[in-house]
Amino acid sequence: MRTIALIVTATLTALSATAGPVPRPSPELIFQRGSGPPMKLSQFRGKIVALTFVHTTCNHCQFLTRTLKTIQKDYAARNVQVVEVAFEPDAAVNYPMFLKALEPTFPTGYVTDPEVKKYWKWNDQTDGLMMIPYMVFIDAGGTIRGDFNGKDGFFTNADTRVRAELDKMLKPGGSKKK
Repeated sequence: MRTIALIVTATLTALSATAGPVPRPSPELIFQRGSGPPMKLSQFRGKIVALTFVHTTCNHCQFLTRTLKTIQKDYAARNVQVVEVAFEPDAAVNYPMFLKALEPTFPTGYVTDPEVKKYWKWNDQTDGLMMIPYMVFIDAGGTIRGDFNGKDGFFTNADTRVRAELDKMLKPGGSKKK
């Protein structure tokens, strides 16, 4: 019985784990864009950023990309920028097909798995298996205010939940709350 209780506790802890505490400063992230010049995450400072990490071949990630196209359109005038970064091993190869199929209306690119783990401050030993999609919400000053991975249920109703996070951050003083 104790073993079952320990397993359940460990599983629930792992499911709710994020890579780092919130709020925390957002590190710099430089992502490649195929034939275009690399982009820096810091160039969006001054805007609220919904930064999404995906795999280009993941059906859940592709669905989220379609959802984020509408969200970007609805929130662009409110100083919000969606940014999406792919990081699977073949991201550089798959990226052009991903762009052609989904036509994202926001900046996209790709990085390596180690770069993502460094950005997230992810430790495979303590954080476990990385689940995607993964989103962080960054305030206009460059502080991560929300951190959601593919195993915490956030993406079950992504449109509603992403909008709720953005609306919370857009309220006066909303991005300063923990």
